[in-house]
Amino acid sequence: MAELDDGAAVAVVGMAIRVPGAERDLDLFWRHVVTGIDAVSFFTPEQLTGWGVAKELVEHPHFVPARAVLRDAGCFDHRLFGYSPSDSALMDPQQRILLECAWAALEHAGYPPVAADGNRIGVYVGTGLNVYLLDNVWPNERAVEAAGGLQLIIGSDKDFAGTRIAYKLNLQGPAMTVQTACSTSLVAVHAAAQALLTYDADVALAGAATVAPPTRRGHVHEPGGIFSADGRCRAFDAAADGTVPGDGAGIVVLKRLEDALRDGDTVHAVIRGSAVNNDGSRKAGFTAPGPTGQAAVISAALGVAGVDPDTVGLIETHGTGTALGDPIEVAALRQVFGTGRPGRAPCALGAVKSVVGHLDTAAGVIGLVKTVLALRHRTIPPIAHLNTPNPAITRDGPAFELPTSSRPWTPVDGVRRAGVSAFGIGGTNAHVVLEEAPSARPRPRRHVTELVLVSARTTAAAQRSLDRATAFVAATVPGELADVAYTLRTGRAELPWRAAFLTGPHGSPAQVRRTDATARSRGVAFHLTGAGELTGNRPNYDADPVYRRIVDEGVARLRDRDLGAAVRERCTRLLACAGLAQSLRSRGVSPRAVAGTGVGALAAAVVAGVMPLADALDLICGAAVDEIRPGPAELPVHIGGEPLTAAECGDPAYWQAQAADPGPPAAPPADLDVLWIEVGTQVTPHLGADRPELPADRHARLLATVGALWQLGVAGAWDAVHDTGRCRLPAPTYPFEATRHYLDAPAAHLDTERHH
Repeated sequence: MAELDDGAAVAVVGMAIRVPGAERDLDLFWRHVVTGIDAVSFFTPEQLTGWGVAKELVEHPHFVPARAVLRDAGCFDHRLFGYSPSDSALMDPQQRILLECAWAALEHAGYPPVAADGNRIGVYVGTGLNVYLLDNVWPNERAVEAAGGLQLIIGSDKDFAGTRIAYKLNLQGPAMTVQTACSTSLVAVHAAAQALLTYDADVALAGAATVAPPTRRGHVHEPGGIFSADGRCRAFDAAADGTVPGDGAGIVVLKRLEDALRDGDTVHAVIRGSAVNNDGSRKAGFTAPGPTGQAAVISAALGVAGVDPDTVGLIETHGTGTALGDPIEVAALRQVFGTGRPGRAPCALGAVKSVVGHLDTAAGVIGLVKTVLALRHRTIPPIAHLNTPNPAITRDGPAFELPTSSRPWTPVDGVRRAGVSAFGIGGTNAHVVLEEAPSARPRPRRHVTELVLVSARTTAAAQRSLDRATAFVAATVPGELADVAYTLRTGRAELPWRAAFLTGPHGSPAQVRRTDATARSRGVAFHLTGAGELTGNRPNYDADPVYRRIVDEGVARLRDRDLGAAVRERCTRLLACAGLAQSLRSRGVSPRAVAGTGVGALAAAVVAGVMPLADALDLICGAAVDEIRPGPAELPVHIGGEPLTAAECGDPAYWQAQAADPGPPAAPPADLDVLWIEVGTQVTPHLGADRPELPADRHARLLATVGALWQLGVAGAWDAVHDTGRCRLPAPTYPFEATRHYLDAPAAHLDTERHH
């Protein structure tokens, strides 16, 4: 079989869902899929009339009081996104859910949800009909009048679903709303993949949300129609008589495969190709499925992917469970796959609607997520509620299998591949060809101690984030701790309430603190003393490439010199002091000034760029230094409590005196409005009442100091040199604080939904 072009492939690197029965939990959703548990809820007449459903409708003989609903669909973390409670109550709940899904999906991918300037992250999303506006908002005349027309439009119109996400998360790639009825989200995936392959974006979010208010919890079954008579979706079963409406949302994060592999992303699956078309008028009616268009889009996607249909082991179908739609869909598949697969196992069919209902615009992306999980777990899941296969589907040959229980997924020709279909009313069809992810690259193991950072908008959310992170770290295998810590440090927003803790034997209870605006504005300075015990610095050397480079440079300079014990000790103190200071700088702790005395004075000169390390070592060793060629000082330098003058800066005699007779230790200048960090052979922050409990291990102490400063808001970025070869792994995402922002329907005046 020909090699496929990875340069034309797209990686799924992040996912977030809101699905009935599992809400935001991907693992729980997968468990429901493999066990065939559906999430449809049934309601009492009292519940329905209390929500505003007309009594005569509830008493209709063919009314089915069922829907797959989301828990807390009317809730929203308005503080996180900067909305007022009143604006939140007017906004389309579908767009609120998409905001939270976009945040969670980026975090799941290991990227900060509030992106840095200059990013090219695109957004391609859609929503269902804003029934909330019709049923709940418009009838509340006071709320509508208080909001004004423009604010109501901005919060309600589909046009703003994509741009709202881009604005709130600072995403600067293309941002647009995609709308093709129930194929919306899979069409959005196709559009996002195309944007990546044409370099309109470097990362792209794609998905959709459909949520209806409680006034729409039920439907009227019509024989031969699309809604089930008993509230169960029995895709491909002989008794299939319709689907069940549901609420849900999903967003996937996509990236060019070659970029994802280069950047250490977790690749959950690979999109090898996709296609979109429309049936045109080649079908019985506007709402009818079109087998010709369906077959054409599947064939086109396989052609783009360069994939032989015989190597596809699973098709996640549109699978609505209707007597008309299911046979037409399989007939279209047979046009592409034929009626048999000689020498190969049949291709399994899947139908996630039998588990979570028909999620309308979000149906395609949820089918995609389900299939990605099947590839990751190497498992063919069952079709729920499948008892007797529809004979119109099974009689024409063994090309397809209708699984009734989960089973291991045996690869074809060494690889697992799948297809995902979504077909919208109106005739827009989409198909995506997926392949299992390539083997993860080996990651370098690193020291046991890692610094983990978490933050949130409120103290309660920060405590929940801390609890989740500590539990997750405790369950993480040691070889992945560095990756988890890296992901939580670099792949999350830096919010006001913060906590930091160390992994391994040096861990201690973490405390949530609010960042100090005063500390952020004051900044830090280094007091370089060269003091402290010299033993125990091996962990810094082993774990820290910046520290190691400086020590190695110094050792090379001193090699073959006959030094006395006192001189050697002073040289060692200089190297430890300068190495730790430069390590702090490389971790984002940028001093506004440096101060020092004796060995610390020479270290301060090295850190500030006044003299090279080699000259400082020569001065301590008593070597003749005829000329100091001072570089431009990068920072203000204070020696013995006084500012270093330009004359002193280039005077060899001045520095020789410092090296030989430093005088009594001097405190750092008190008139500088900074937080002083004492840097000797170890690091101690002068944080007053906020001074943390620091471990004895030198490297752990350094990390604890950085964490304490980060909690105060002093330091933010970590230089990539400390994370060479690190990967982004799925880790706990933000614990949204669900607060109800919802206008209740004022009266029982509503009909139920009769649209697809």
